[in-house]
Amino acid sequence: MKIETIEGNLLDFPPYCKNDPDKYIGINAIAHSCNCRMIMGGGIAKQIKNRYPQAYQADVNYISNEYDDNGQYIHPLGNFSKAEVNSKFLPNESGWIYNMYTQAGIGDGSRQVHYEKFWQALTNVKEDLKSTELGNIHPTLGLPHGVSCGLAGGNWGIIKAMIEDVFSDSSVRCYIVKFDLI
Repeated sequence: MKIETIEGNLLDFPPYCKNDPDKYIGINAIAHSCNCRMIMGGGIAKQIKNRYPQAYQADVNYISNEYDDNGQYIHPLGNFSKAEVNSKFLPNESGWIYNMYTQAGIGDGSRQVHYEKFWQALTNVKEDLKSTELGNIHPTLGLPHGVSCGLAGGNWGIIKAMIEDVFSDSSVRCYIVKFDLI
């Protein structure tokens, strides 16, 4: 399946394609890149924190409850935290936000994103969506255009190729949502 880029506001979980209002998109999950500092203080992470505080709470709680069966701390890089959110824009008014841990430090424009951990986190999100109980609603993920390329300093060509690799043969639909200022 080709990964499409659509215009809109990802935080509204776009239900339809702006350029083709008859085309149902039905995004019911969004994912974004985070650092492992549990701050969510810049970029789209800050917007998510302000609009969906449950996502920030999942981010903060992640550090305190992730240990393996042997009691060893599991480093968040390559993993994610997840929050269920409610929004009038969502089918059944319920959806998910995934905080993907793809960089150790705070983004400053230099490359902070760890490409292997981005791919790993994205793959983990896909697998979680495949196993999430959605009833008769098809799991559809939205990613921000340029994910991990702003403050995290990643290369969009590399990141986009990874997104296409992870979702090209998946039952989970994936859209890249380019923010439209109008």
